[in-house]
Amino acid sequence: MPETYAPKRRDYPLSNLNDTLRLVRVRCRYCKRSHNYFPSDLIQIFGDVDVDSLMDRMKCENGADHGKLEVEAFSPTGREAVNLRIRRLVALKIHRVPVWREEPA
Repeated sequence: MPETYAPKRRDYPLSNLNDTLRLVRVRCRYCKRSHNYFPSDLIQIFGDVDVDSLMDRMKCENGADHGKLEVEAFSPTGREAVNLRIRRLVALKIHRVPVWREEPA
């Protein structure tokens, strides 16, 4: 007999992936691109959020209209780790926009 659908009971934060030396793979189904990230880099950008919530927070770099991204946590095997390219966070740029208000003299 098939198992019934049960909703997820607990969130799985990115900090748990750091503890177990796992990586995060993000794929765009539309343009077939895949990138691998360290969870510590994603924590700096999004905070210690649930892994599944990254689907809604991240957008494809080729176009925002590509839909939701496929996000999975994985532990690379020996063969997979040999040619694995991992994206690293170099810097965060904050775009500051001034907002002005006219005051009577």
